[in-house]
Amino acid sequence: MGEVIENPESIDVTKPSDANVISLGALFGPGERSALVILNQAITIPIFPTLWQRYTLKICADGGANRLYSYFDVDEEREKYLPHFIVGDLDSLKDDVANWYRERGVKIIPQRTQWATDMKKCLDLVEVYFHLADRGETLDVSTLDEYDGLVQLHKTIERQSLIDVLMIGAVDGRFDHTIQSISVLLQLSQLNQSLRLNYMTPTDVIALIPKGLNYLDYSKASFYHGSNCGLLPLGGDIVLTTKGFKWDVKAWPSSLKGDVSSSNRLVGVSGAVVETDNDFVLSVEIDYSKTS
Repeated sequence: MGEVIENPESIDVTKPSDANVISLGALFGPGERSALVILNQAITIPIFPTLWQRYTLKICADGGANRLYSYFDVDEEREKYLPHFIVGDLDSLKDDVANWYRERGVKIIPQRTQWATDMKKCLDLVEVYFHLADRGETLDVSTLDEYDGLVQLHKTIERQSLIDVLMIGAVDGRFDHTIQSISVLLQLSQLNQSLRLNYMTPTDVIALIPKGLNYLDYSKASFYHGSNCGLLPLGGDIVLTTKGFKWDVKAWPSSLKGDVSSSNRLVGVSGAVVETDNDFVLSVEIDYSKTS
């Protein structure tokens, strides 16, 4: 059955020398190889303008461009937030919004295939963009077949150095879309480790914690300390051992049909340790007023 240990509100946690380090603070301050992807949900992240400035590549998935456009009241503000690309089957993109962005130099990439979601098309575009950038090249969108040219081009590129991708609007709205987003998160950990994908909602950040020994590092993002969190076995049954949570566990089985560590809390002063025998999804509640 495993063991559950209740901890004080603050404890010191030592980083294991052989642990995989996951920097939770990097979501709010990524490196140059980073992309912000906006899906088709209302933009309600309080620090959205700050995120825009901190991420290198900006992409709207189809109707996500409508959301970006309507986020601002006047063109003077909109023109400060022009994405590099709008991509998808374009069944949701409004004509007037498309024309407005096109007139200002934003590249719109129709990809009509229904064998890939708009989210997948965005992820393919992220990798293609940085693959070409590494070679000193740029993407000529006029050469892409409008059915699945981007998807086909993506198949030809080699795996590359890690790229941080933050998506907003992935966990919101329709429940089936949310489940699809979680599915993509879990699949990437197995199929493509060149992309480190995270989701952000108005209340949480959501990350994939891989199988093995992991250290969640928030030494440079102290606002994580004391945050509510969930260790969610959405990819299958897991056995957890943790250090740095309000309720730590040892060899503790967790499953959707059994016990789940929800409404837990990060009490490690600057980090926490998680050992798991299978990938799982971590959600952490964020007080955005403390992130600046």
